Amino acid sequence: MEDHRVRWAPTGTAQMEWILGNLRWLLIVALALAAALSPEVRQVSEGPFVLLLLLTGLYNFLVILALLFIRSPLPLPTLTLAGDTLITLAFMATTGGLQSPLLFFAFFPILTAALRIGWWAGELVTLGLIGGLGLWGWIRTGALLPVTPLLVQGMVLALGALVAGAVGDRLKREIVHELRAQEAAQRRLLAQARQQTQAVFELATTLAQMRQIEEILHATLEVSESLFRSHAVPLPPMFIALLDPEGLRVAVARRLPPRDERSRLAGRSGALREALESGRPVLGAPAQDPELGSLTAMRICAQAVVIPLGVGPERYGVLVVGSPDPAAFPPERQDLLQVIAAHASIALQNAWLYHALQQEKERLVEAEEEARRRLAQELHDGPTQTVAVLAMRLNFLQKLLQHAPEQLPQELEKAEQIARRAVQELRQFLFRLRPLILESQGLYAALTHLAEKIREVEPFAVHLDIDPRVDAVLDPNARALVFSIVEEAMNNARKHAEPQNVWVRMRLADDGLSVSVEDDGRGFDPLALRVDAGRRGSLGVLGMMERADLLKADFQIDSAPGQGTRVQLRIPLPRAPRDAPSAAEEAR
Repeated sequence: MEDHRVRWAPTGTAQMEWILGNLRWLLIVALALAAALSPEVRQVSEGPFVLLLLLTGLYNFLVILALLFIRSPLPLPTLTLAGDTLITLAFMATTGGLQSPLLFFAFFPILTAALRIGWWAGELVTLGLIGGLGLWGWIRTGALLPVTPLLVQGMVLALGALVAGAVGDRLKREIVHELRAQEAAQRRLLAQARQQTQAVFELATTLAQMRQIEEILHATLEVSESLFRSHAVPLPPMFIALLDPEGLRVAVARRLPPRDERSRLAGRSGALREALESGRPVLGAPAQDPELGSLTAMRICAQAVVIPLGVGPERYGVLVVGSPDPAAFPPERQDLLQVIAAHASIALQNAWLYHALQQEKERLVEAEEEARRRLAQELHDGPTQTVAVLAMRLNFLQKLLQHAPEQLPQELEKAEQIARRAVQELRQFLFRLRPLILESQGLYAALTHLAEKIREVEPFAVHLDIDPRVDAVLDPNARALVFSIVEEAMNNARKHAEPQNVWVRMRLADDGLSVSVEDDGRGFDPLALRVDAGRRGSLGVLGMMERADLLKADFQIDSAPGQGTRVQLRIPLPRAPRDAPSAAEEAR
């Protein structure tokens, strides 16, 4: 960050020295012209005059260098005043003294002394000049100068010192007043900048703790509005419009009429489109904008800035601030609005992610509850019923042992069959809960094993037509999702369709993997099933659809009453390596 303490700005004294330095250059030019136009000067002292002129130019050049490069507190005004007085004495002495045609040059040190210090300093310089000229005349001629010319010239110079002092005092007061006004204005701007920076910092801290979209938007407008409160103009209209499938919807607003708040903007033209596409603020006249011009509040604004809300390439909406003042949006204010919009964008992203996480959490809880209900239902309809039948059979065997022991072997055989069926159902149930073979040997082996388990307990036939290379084109997560869909489809056929046959087919094509589960059972109305499943929150068809979405696959169910059911899945693949070995082949 830049250190403002090392920056140098001209003070009032430095400004005065710059002005006097430029005046010296003008005087040097005036002296040169006077020498060129005045024969008296050339006849009296052409050589010394030229030398003094060069020395004066070098002296002024050194003063300018000191003003540019020396930052230490030198007594520069005192030094330059003494130098100006000595140079003036030298010019007047070499060009005729009090009768010098360059007597006007004597006013320069007198005026500078009066302007810098006061009238009395100008009078002292006047005395110094008159005394110096008298001393020079005595040294040169051995006699004192005439008193009358000396007094007349001295009075003229003294009167000039008085006038210069009065003018200088007034000028100094005006300069001091202007400098103080500038300093006060700078202090106000600095205080305003600090307040705005503090407001932005507080906004960032506040937004980081917010999770509600509306709270974030209102806080953003509140801080944006604070950037304009220190000005005499009325607070400008502003609003935040969020993107939705139909365009831009005004979510929160300040000083917008109700009609404008209910308006929708397409965001397809003008400043809105440019800001959304470029990701940068856009400044323009809203009255001529094809979309902003439709808002009543924007038509009375001379300028409006549109700042996109978004993180990276993602866009959430726009912050729009208008003002009737054409100079309401200098670059620094646009930068502050852009910083505010950046913090709001991050807060919006966090809020939406938080809401999505909460919804996903609720969905997972509901899915878990549904899974528990299904698990309890399947246990009740399957193994629990079989075990209950076995318990009744054992009770019957106990009574049969007392009354008809000769029938006991036949009944024991039936009880054994019931017990074996219960074991098979439990094994199949455990396999569906966690098919370890899917993780160890792949999808081909897992589906083969699932078909074998179903054949053991169900009366219908299961036919597999699976390309053994499916494991080569699917990653472990995709294999698990495909297995779950196939298992769910077969489970639905087992529970509802009463089929004679179930066909499971998986075929590789150049553009993807085709999966289908088909039965020749009773069939159903797919539309009615979807409506019922959505109403009940079932994990059956909805679960298969969700897994298909995770695979980015096309999912379809074809069925009709009495015509069987076909569940189809089309999984896009970047390529289908037909020669790659499958997990089943590698295991063999």
